[in-house]
Amino acid sequence: MLLGFTVSNFRSFDKEERFSMEAGKTRNFSSRVFRTAKSKILKFKAIYGANASGKSNIIKAIDFMQQAVLRGLPSDSVLDYCRVSEENFSRPSSFEMEIILKGIQYNYGFEVLLSAGAFLREWLIEKKGNKQNCVFSRDIRENHYNVTSYVNDNGLNERLRIYADDIKSDASILFLKVMNQNKDTLYGDDSPIEVYRTLYRWFRNKLSVNHPDEPITQYTYFFDSQDSSKAEELLEQMDTGISKVQIYDEATEKVMALFPKQFVQEIADELTEQKNRNTEKGIYATPAIMLRSNEGHSMYIVELHGEEVSCKTLKFNHKYSDSLFSLNDESDGTIRLLDLLEILLTKKEDAVYVVDEVSRCLHPLLTKKFISDFLDMANKRNIQLIVTTHESEIMDLELLRQDEIGFVKRNANGTSSIYGLEQFGARFDKRIRKAYLEGKYDAVPNL
Repeated sequence: MLLGFTVSNFRSFDKEERFSMEAGKTRNFSSRVFRTAKSKILKFKAIYGANASGKSNIIKAIDFMQQAVLRGLPSDSVLDYCRVSEENFSRPSSFEMEIILKGIQYNYGFEVLLSAGAFLREWLIEKKGNKQNCVFSRDIRENHYNVTSYVNDNGLNERLRIYADDIKSDASILFLKVMNQNKDTLYGDDSPIEVYRTLYRWFRNKLSVNHPDEPITQYTYFFDSQDSSKAEELLEQMDTGISKVQIYDEATEKVMALFPKQFVQEIADELTEQKNRNTEKGIYATPAIMLRSNEGHSMYIVELHGEEVSCKTLKFNHKYSDSLFSLNDESDGTIRLLDLLEILLTKKEDAVYVVDEVSRCLHPLLTKKFISDFLDMANKRNIQLIVTTHESEIMDLELLRQDEIGFVKRNANGTSSIYGLEQFGARFDKRIRKAYLEGKYDAVPNL
């Protein structure tokens, strides 16, 4: 579960700004608050703000951190420092996640000089009660690291020292990444360094960042007949006109030609990894990935059968027609719903979905229904959804807690600030939607 995210010197965020998922003093809808011995964590947050206020920059900062962990520094991030001041060109940018893993809080972060494309510092802190332990830390500029105080095993400590020493002055890679490259033999049952793998897998498998302009996504709910039926039911409830979804074979060469070679290799790697995970767990399931191409908005399922890859595509029946329809025949709103349904149907626990412009292409009532359906699910499951939106229809204290509503405003100097509704002390029966549009909470256009 995500407890908080802190960023500085990135796009419109100059000084350190913290985005929090900690529950406040609000008491209603308490059943959808996740509790640990020390923390109360929200499962939903809606972020409001004017255009160009910095809402999307929160999403981009989270995405940047995820990509840096999994793939290294993005090559196009050189100018992503906060350009309100020339001094920021040579000032480090910092990113830190506060995450609850198996009931324990971990703070993982790094500093990077974006203008040089170089990591400067990296750290992982474990917090138990009032105590905190340094799992590891690095200062690349000083050629200094600490990876041993956490582990009471001389042989394991020696291996950690070797791995850390190999990249002591390497500013191009994170130690967390190194500890997850061909090192599965390190992680046995009850391994004292299991957190290296668990944290990396959280970034890879639990955190899902979704931008409105990215056409490729996974639709895992169509892999399961029960979930597929539920998806059809939801699509009908949401008045899309779709009555049934069917799967048809498609030529593999034709499908793969639609995607860049590097992405095709990533697909192959993911299918192989799924296969290995299934084998380890004794699961007899076909490894599969769902893709959507920007070319005609086509949707495909890529499956691995033995060593052979096969592709299928989706077709839609409408209740008013006997014809079959492709994805590119559907409205933008229906395509957006197909993106969002995975959040309602996922079987993942502790997943964190981050969605920019959740209401894009949707009628206000559809957005409200989607959020309402998610909140009903959040009463029973530990899953988080963070969205940016302009949709004031869901700004309703009969639907949301006060601490589930956040704002981003653009300051006079062009930087962004993050804050929440709760700080205004609004009454529980107040029509906050009207007050927001009147500018009572800032975060609206200054027209």
